[in-house]
Amino acid sequence: MASSPADRPDQPLTEKAASAATRRADQQRLRFRIAEQRARSEQAGGRPSDDEAARLVAEFHARGGQIQVCPPADESEIEGQR
Repeated sequence: MASSPADRPDQPLTEKAASAATRRADQQRLRFRIAEQRARSEQAGGRPSDDEAARLVAEFHARGGQIQVCPPADESEIEGQR
């Protein structure tokens, strides 16, 4: 039976095992951040009003935030791909 790198602490992790562990850790951090954001949102009262949303957008712009909008897809380009 093959043992995992975690079962052998005296041997270093292989690159593949280390990258898999890194991916799992990143996914766990992302799940935690999303859950934390949802909890804060629910605690704050759910969806913001129109005035609150406008204030938040203004703060975002004041801090140097920029909105990137993708141009609409060209319909002829989509039809040509079919």
